[in-house]
Amino acid sequence: MNWLQIEEKHLKQILDWRTSEEVTRFMYTDIEYNIENQNKWFSKIRDDKNGYYWLMEYRNELIGFISITDINWMHKRGTWNFYIGNKKFTMLAGFIGAYVYNFAFTKLGLLKLNGEVLDINKAVQKLHIKQGAREVGILEHHILKNGVWHDVYMFEMTKQRWQVVGVKFNKYIAEVEL
Repeated sequence: MNWLQIEEKHLKQILDWRTSEEVTRFMYTDIEYNIENQNKWFSKIRDDKNGYYWLMEYRNELIGFISITDINWMHKRGTWNFYIGNKKFTMLAGFIGAYVYNFAFTKLGLLKLNGEVLDINKAVQKLHIKQGAREVGILEHHILKNGVWHDVYMFEMTKQRWQVVGVKFNKYIAEVEL
C-alpha cells in the first residue's frame, strides 16, 4: 500500500468520495459539492504543522483518504482518520489500522493514537477492537446529523500496547510520501 501526498489534481476525486453517501454518512459533517471550498481545504491542510494527509493507493488505484491529525508533538499523540472511497477496495479497511500504527509509532515517533467512530459505524468500531485498540469512552449525544443525535465511540492505541498486540501485523508497512 502506498500513501501519496495530496496534490491539486486529486481534489475532485477526494470531493467525489467525501460527498458520496457511502462515506459522508459516517462523517461528523456533510459538505457541499464545491470545488472552490475544496481548494480552500487543500490550502489549509498544506499549512497544517500538526497533521498529515494522504491518498491511499493499492495496486496502482486510488482507494481512499487517510490522515493523522491534531498531533501534539510534546505529548507525542494524535488522531487518525480514514475512509475507503473506492467501493472495490472496502475489504482493505480491516488492514488500515495496522499500517497507521506501524507508521505513526516507528516513523513519526508518536506514542499514542486516538480514533473516533460514530455509533452507526459498527464495522469500524469492530476494526479498532480487532486490532487491539482500547475503547476508552463514549461521547453521548455528541454529533447532530440530519436531525439525529449520535454518540461517538473513542478508541486509543499506545505504542507500548501495539508492540504486544500488533506483532502479527508487522508486515503492514506503507510506502509513505512525506
